[in-house]
Amino acid sequence: MPRSTFCRLAPEKQERLLEAATREFSRRSFAEASINQIIKDAGIPRGSFYMYFDDKEDLFCYVMSGYVDQLLMVVRESVLRASGDLFQGMLDLYDFLLRQGPGQKPGDMGAMAAILACNSGLQKNMLLGLLDRESVLAGLGDAVDQDMLDLRHDRDLGDILASVLTVACPLLYSGLQGDSQGAVRERLENVLMLMKRGMARDKKVLEEQK
Repeated sequence: MPRSTFCRLAPEKQERLLEAATREFSRRSFAEASINQIIKDAGIPRGSFYMYFDDKEDLFCYVMSGYVDQLLMVVRESVLRASGDLFQGMLDLYDFLLRQGPGQKPGDMGAMAAILACNSGLQKNMLLGLLDRESVLAGLGDAVDQDMLDLRHDRDLGDILASVLTVACPLLYSGLQGDSQGAVRERLENVLMLMKRGMARDKKVLEEQK
């Protein structure tokens, strides 16, 4: 995470550095991305960079955490438009993201997809790791119609939200990359339906059916 010196920078200087980082991470893998190119594009001395961030990984995680915050905001808006229906909101989110063109500015979902495309596997897992239960609950908890969920314990809502996003995000990513978008949406819809109805059968019901 950034040092206090970065937080004290003027907003336009912060944005210039984050835009330069987004461009670099969008066109090269994390291993190949160059701090020299980032600071050149941002117009800052190399020494200043290390006053703002510990290293390249620190900057990358901060950039991606901003996209996670943006993702949660988009999910929140989708769920609210779906009248609190978490599962319909996720399908609506898929359709929304497919309409977004590529971009290079922080907060642009197209830019997040471009970064993930250059960093498949490891960095997708890192993104999912940023979707921790507490941040998801804080971002979405009051947007979901809890009467539509089978909540039996205090922690159930946070666990349900985190589980749905963990399952849905890789499929959202696949759709953004143009991987058989219709088939991906169909799979997303089916997975959400499985989670919505539950995946275990009641043994008593099975015995009654015999």
